[in-house]
Amino acid sequence: MASGKNEIAILNKKIPTTIEDIEISKLRFWVENPRVNSSIKKLGDIDIDDKDVENILRNEEHVKELYQEIKRHGGLIEEILVKGDVVLEGNSRLCAYRMLYEKAEQSKDEDEMLKWLYIKSKKIPEDTTDEEIFTILGTLHIKGKKQWDTFEKAAYLKKMRDTHNYPSSKIAELIGESKSVVDSSIMAHDLMVDNQVYDLSKYSYFIELVKNRSINIEQEKDGQTRNKIIKAIKNNQFNKAEEIRDVSKVLKDKVAKRTFFEEQIKFNDALDIATDRHPELAGAIYNTLKKASTILSKMEVSEIEKIKEEISGDANKKYIIRQLQKEVKKFCKSLGIQE
Repeated sequence: MASGKNEIAILNKKIPTTIEDIEISKLRFWVENPRVNSSIKKLGDIDIDDKDVENILRNEEHVKELYQEIKRHGGLIEEILVKGDVVLEGNSRLCAYRMLYEKAEQSKDEDEMLKWLYIKSKKIPEDTTDEEIFTILGTLHIKGKKQWDTFEKAAYLKKMRDTHNYPSSKIAELIGESKSVVDSSIMAHDLMVDNQVYDLSKYSYFIELVKNRSINIEQEKDGQTRNKIIKAIKNNQFNKAEEIRDVSKVLKDKVAKRTFFEEQIKFNDALDIATDRHPELAGAIYNTLKKASTILSKMEVSEIEKIKEEISGDANKKYIIRQLQKEVKKFCKSLGIQE
């Protein structure tokens, strides 16, 4: 991304930067940063100031790990990114520096206090646009090596769409993804927030939920379907996100569906009920046989008459019907199923 020591190349434009040591008390956390924002969301909808953000970050495991890493190395490997006095990238590092300074202050170690008083920063101009900031951070954390968590990415995409009025197609272009990925990510994020799910590890469950076509079809039939599944997610009835791909199988059996949603049994137990009662849901062969028998049972008299007329003048079509009859009889006889 960088095309020189003191500039960032983005969107066919070179943004000048300066490297400065900035006093840590002069900087503010950026609450719109996805990692900061996701930490705040765990506490619900609250108003917070800069000190509150710091206290929240201090309790995050990744900040505690970063604290030890920075202490071990004696400083930063990479500078933070700052616009004005706001830390766009590196909020966790700023928090770790403040923790290190506080510890040095408590021990009255002036050399250590001086060591952690200033943090190396890359400053970008005050007139850097939201689009440029979004693209820089997106390149670093959405397409780059230092990946944000999936929920954090979704929160950032939502911010660009709803706050900065970027259409999904433009966001997709900027981050190198499809529009459907952007829309699904934001929809999953919104469902989590609207249903007060603050366990960020559940994000993968919500992505599976919004992407599942069968569930979307059921949602059109019964507007409570998605809410019922979300309740099951909150109740920890799923062992893993991938199980949501098989929810449609449970929805097809009334007993399995009732026990899953009303009695709140584990999903794998509900799936067992569904597949026991409907073997075609479990195995490809049973599914194929079920489809074939369903097609035959629902065939109208007019359709049968049409086929009868066709095979009377076409030996190849008649052969297919005869082979079906022959193989079905042989198959049933092998299974011990007699007429």
